[in-house]
Amino acid sequence: MCMAAKVIIHQTLSVLEDIVENISGESTKSRQICYQSLQESVQVSLALFPAFIHQSDVTDEMLSFFLTLFRGLRVQMGVPFTEQIIQTFLNMFTREQLAESILHEGSTGCRVVEKFLKILQVVVQEPGQVFKPFLPSIISLCMEQVYPIIAERPSPDVKAELFELLFRTLHHNWRFFFKSTVLASVQRGIAEEQMENEPQFSAIMQAFGQSFLQPDIHLFKQNLFYLETLNTKQKLYHKKIFRTTMLFQFVNVLLQVLVHKSHDLLQEEIGIAIYNMASVDFDGFFAAFLPEFLTSCDGVDANQKNVLGRNFKMDRDLPSFTQSVHRLVNDLRYYRLCNDSLPPGTVKL
Repeated sequence: MCMAAKVIIHQTLSVLEDIVENISGESTKSRQICYQSLQESVQVSLALFPAFIHQSDVTDEMLSFFLTLFRGLRVQMGVPFTEQIIQTFLNMFTREQLAESILHEGSTGCRVVEKFLKILQVVVQEPGQVFKPFLPSIISLCMEQVYPIIAERPSPDVKAELFELLFRTLHHNWRFFFKSTVLASVQRGIAEEQMENEPQFSAIMQAFGQSFLQPDIHLFKQNLFYLETLNTKQKLYHKKIFRTTMLFQFVNVLLQVLVHKSHDLLQEEIGIAIYNMASVDFDGFFAAFLPEFLTSCDGVDANQKNVLGRNFKMDRDLPSFTQSVHRLVNDLRYYRLCNDSLPPGTVKL
């Protein structure tokens, strides 16, 4: 593509984006008039998009424009055309195209994927049923196409946008996964909400769990906040699927993070999250999880494990519980340090 054409596209999209941004806070009538005058340019931009999918500098400009459109003139664009835009993007961002864009860290290609994920964030937050049919495709794109590419790579910016998209998908579409019935609300605590799309939910939760094993402290903090928010708003930790198959896996990961001191700046937040998870099933935590956790600890002997277990108070209030958690972590580290510094065959403390 010749440089002159690129310059024209850049200048045109830049002007159009400024117009949309400036009109987005105006009255409905003004936005309607604005969109009608821009409609042809928007349609031409969408028609050109597939032709330039491999030229990240052009697609970056295009997606900036479409992101501004989605934020400012989504209602004016109307459902059929908005659906056409979403479908075009979903079709164009294949696994190969995403890999090509993401694998160059910090590149324009990465920014293109970030903006695409931002557009999808706007879509999944839309109230009503209009865009709900896209949810399976969006979740599939996240978990089967984007996530496998970035799971073992730093990609901090793409990861941040992906997990925000997953969080907003859950937060704004809870009933896609948990069908609430009148009977369940009347008999809360007796009737369980009906679970739907379980494999997708489990895959999303597993991705969140994996993110806590990564060194990126900003992503860790963001994702811990997302889980805590879902628990506050939607009672995530109380859901049967989370309680029975994931709860203590998450507690285990968070405890290991404290033990390894990899995210010491977040000690307080991690302690509170462990409490919120354990409080769903204190009996199970004290009777099953804690002994199992201590049994699996290496670098300490049986007697030391018994002391660690005895020192963990069975108090169920937040301050006492988190105090016990931090004491356990500190004592475990102390024992390991002592044991590592002793010559082989020495009697241990």
